[in-house]
Amino acid sequence: MTDWLYLPPWGIRLVAVTGVILVALAAVRAFRERGGVPLRRQAVALVLRCLAIGALLWVALNPTALRPREIPGKPSLALLVDTSYSMSTSDEQGDGRLAAALRVLQEGGALAALGNEFTLDARSFDTESRAADLADLTAAAAQGRASDLGAAISSAVGDLAEGPSQAGILLVSDGRVTTEGALDAARLALARSVPLWTWCLGGEVPRRDLWLEVPSSEVLAFAGTEVEVAATLRKVGYESRGFRVEVLKDGTVVESLDVVPGPGDEAPVTATITAPDAGEHRYVFHVLEDKDEAEKDNNERSVFLRVVGEKVRVLLAEGQPHWDTKFLVQCLKRNPRVDLTALYRLGADRQFAVVSAEGEHRREKADLFPRTAEAFARYDVIIMGRGCEAFFDDETEEHLTDFVARHGGGLVFCRGKPYGGRFQPLAKLEPVVWGTGVMEGVRLVPTGAGRASPVFELAAVSEIEPLLERLPPFDQAMHTVGVKPLAAVLARGEPLNAGGDDGPVVMAYQLYGQGRVVTLNASGLWRWAFREKGSADEEVVYDRLWGALLRWLLSSSDFLAGHDVALRSERRLYTDEQQMRFLIRTRGLDEEAYRSRLSIRGGEVVSEVEPRPQAVGSYMAEAGPFPAGTYEITLKNNVGEPPEMTMTVEVVSSSIENRLLSADPGLMRQLAQISEGRVMTAAQVGRLGDIVRQWQARRELAEQKITLWDHWALLAAMMLVLAAEWFRRRREGLL
Repeated sequence: MTDWLYLPPWGIRLVAVTGVILVALAAVRAFRERGGVPLRRQAVALVLRCLAIGALLWVALNPTALRPREIPGKPSLALLVDTSYSMSTSDEQGDGRLAAALRVLQEGGALAALGNEFTLDARSFDTESRAADLADLTAAAAQGRASDLGAAISSAVGDLAEGPSQAGILLVSDGRVTTEGALDAARLALARSVPLWTWCLGGEVPRRDLWLEVPSSEVLAFAGTEVEVAATLRKVGYESRGFRVEVLKDGTVVESLDVVPGPGDEAPVTATITAPDAGEHRYVFHVLEDKDEAEKDNNERSVFLRVVGEKVRVLLAEGQPHWDTKFLVQCLKRNPRVDLTALYRLGADRQFAVVSAEGEHRREKADLFPRTAEAFARYDVIIMGRGCEAFFDDETEEHLTDFVARHGGGLVFCRGKPYGGRFQPLAKLEPVVWGTGVMEGVRLVPTGAGRASPVFELAAVSEIEPLLERLPPFDQAMHTVGVKPLAAVLARGEPLNAGGDDGPVVMAYQLYGQGRVVTLNASGLWRWAFREKGSADEEVVYDRLWGALLRWLLSSSDFLAGHDVALRSERRLYTDEQQMRFLIRTRGLDEEAYRSRLSIRGGEVVSEVEPRPQAVGSYMAEAGPFPAGTYEITLKNNVGEPPEMTMTVEVVSSSIENRLLSADPGLMRQLAQISEGRVMTAAQVGRLGDIVRQWQARRELAEQKITLWDHWALLAAMMLVLAAEWFRRRREGLL
């Protein structure tokens, strides 16, 4: 069957007016040419002229014939079925969402109806898209840890666009996505003329959940000291009431607390532990499960307590004394776990020392700066302030480098650049690349690496930013242009008057051989120790910062007594999307002879890795990611002591699929509207063939347009009519 359309480029009204004018002009000409020739003899020529005008007007109307488009075979339809965890939610008349969808498709005959109308490309999707046999698919398949709807749509659009004919994508989902890109995929579908037919299942599901977070999964402490291990309890969907949180060690409850979350639906949980003499100990915070919890895997978190020794021996060298140095010395003198030697240089011939050790304090005028390797070895951490290059002699560079690189000592540059101009013995050690000038009024902002570091265990809270915002800003920080290639930035400076400039690096560190080197680029840190009023956390934050920094530096070289092999993990808490990374260090071993194997065991996982060499005496091992669980890490050494070392790390789920289970019909509607498809109901799925044909008719995809005005027969007919008119007019003597 063929239909006709007229599609004039200027409108039918203009064509009609033009036709009337041309006919009128033809009639006027015939009247003027009459000249003794009877009108009836002119009638034939006039009629022929009107026929020519009519043919021209018909061409102007752009006549178009519509014929059914010949489509070989059945059009293709991609059928995407969501198998993520949220599709197991039982809110479809008591059934799970996937179960309800399969009942309509399999038992309701919709799948057979679709198979009769279309060539089906059935796929299931969650974290990825895969081919699926819908006849065999069951409700138990709704176990996916994520819903990557955008990738599933984009993949199907790409495949459909390559085929000769397509009917779009039937999307069966609850619309609850865990990744971005769904709307962009719908725009891609629109560009490729692939409609999305969306069938949304499920409704609103109130979320109820309890979970624990820890500010740091590793806590460092000196033997015999009392240390706080901390966590934060959070809740959603529960009324304000108390919850029981237990602290366990080796499966035994060591403390039980009743915790009531505050207005922010969170509450700090702390337990005070006396650090044992040595070793590592795992403490588990566990909140008792409540009914209807959305997720139970997040009800406990572990904190690993590592004992790093009894005391830290600190040398502080300051060539340009300042208030920062005065407050730092007072802070370290108060710490019973610190033996301090503070050296001040007031001029070429004037210097003195403050020694605080074994409970005694004294002042000396002698030059106590270490001049031999043995003298450097008496210290664990060296802190250098401004003008410290004045203490150096010809041997100091070699001894200081060996102290850090070979003996694993900690080195701290405080108050910014520790020397004036260029001074290679220190420039090669520091992690920061300096710029020029200073920036006034800077507030410290930890980076992601800083928040994960034990250095910022400033308070028993999981979010330290609110605490830092209440503390005074630094007087100034020196401009930086970056850090060394192997350095890590722990904190940046946020200028109070930013003006569009990026803040400088305020704290950074790098591994240098066996030790760590830290730069603290801040003048005015002493203000953190001088508080007229404030909360308990604010009053002790200065002492906590330096105490945590010293423990962290001491831990970097903590070869246990008699050990010449050390094992460290990049972190103690990984997600199941993160790769585990371990650092192995050796001391005094033959690198050619040393070989080691790292084994990882937990649940059904058994994995072995051969560490690869890094810097001198350092090896790196990487493995994973692994499923959530607790893993025992064992390092086996062919030479050195001990022959075998073990440690424990935890892996938690990073999935957010089951944190919010409510369906999102709004997103499904958006996807359909953007792609010019349609929202479907369960009853309409089986009738998708009719809906697709209506869509094709709307988009004029079902018919083939054939323009008729440019056909050769029409041109021949017009020429014949005009020739006949000319012959008639000549015969009657009208020319």
